[in-house]
Amino acid sequence: MTAPTDPQIDPQIDRYAAERRRLKAMSKPFLNDEFLEGPPRFRGSDYRQPRLRRSTFDLKTLVFESRLGGGDDGFVWKVRFGNEGPFAMKVFWDQVPPQEVGSYYPMQRECQNAAVLQMMEAAVANEPVLVYTHPYGKGDAHENYFSFCEENAISKLGIKADPKTLPSGTKLITEIPRLAQCYGWVKFPSDTLEGLPISLQATHDEPHKVKKLVGSHMDCIAIVYEFIEEGKNSLGPVEKVDNFLWFAGFAYANEPEEKSWRSNVLVDHSEIIHTRGYGWNEEDYMDRSAEQIISDEDLEHEMDPDYNLS
Repeated sequence: MTAPTDPQIDPQIDRYAAERRRLKAMSKPFLNDEFLEGPPRFRGSDYRQPRLRRSTFDLKTLVFESRLGGGDDGFVWKVRFGNEGPFAMKVFWDQVPPQEVGSYYPMQRECQNAAVLQMMEAAVANEPVLVYTHPYGKGDAHENYFSFCEENAISKLGIKADPKTLPSGTKLITEIPRLAQCYGWVKFPSDTLEGLPISLQATHDEPHKVKKLVGSHMDCIAIVYEFIEEGKNSLGPVEKVDNFLWFAGFAYANEPEEKSWRSNVLVDHSEIIHTRGYGWNEEDYMDRSAEQIISDEDLEHEMDPDYNLS
């Protein structure tokens, strides 16, 4: 005879299991101490546990120029390293995995995303990558994701880069759309942020987030990105990026928002999740549209036959 189940207990057991999975995911390393010099390795093992390489910039030459703003995950500054720049540098509020049940680790997510996109760029530069034309669901997303690894290169699979002879339902990725370049991670004392002029200090609607980071008196990790100038977004270029992310197995973490894009470039990489990342959701993978990203006003202009797309 099967023991009766208590509906008030079983969900709690499921939550415990989910929390164990979360903690296990949060414990995975995501930083590589190797310097970001040259293209990365892109083997299957690298995609299973992506790690972002260290920036080559000299921290002694770091100069904060202005605040670009922040959100739930962290704060972004416009910076330079000596005569190089400008760059966008993002420092995360949580420098260790958050304790809240069900929460993700923003620094881990962004470092992994950046590492994956760099590997995919290296794979496509090596030779075209074969993916499903209409990936549907977790299985197809997973296969497309690993199509970018070295072991699945078309030359090793005996497939010619000829669209006429490709397996049915597949296509070749021959180029990567315009993405914000990542220059790796840097580490510096959090006291550096505390010593900034008031006009440059981090702010947030919840002051405890700033205090937890700035008042920690510990080293903190930041990611350095290409600085993208403010500019309007257009449907065509945004859709090109969105399609690539779909083919590559990325889901959106939230409903896509225009504020996460500048000049047709995705600048907030916490908005996406690679298929091996914590929080990847099949529904969020499938439910996407570039029209969700473009404001109604800009979309109306684009649909006007006289609108200049150049």
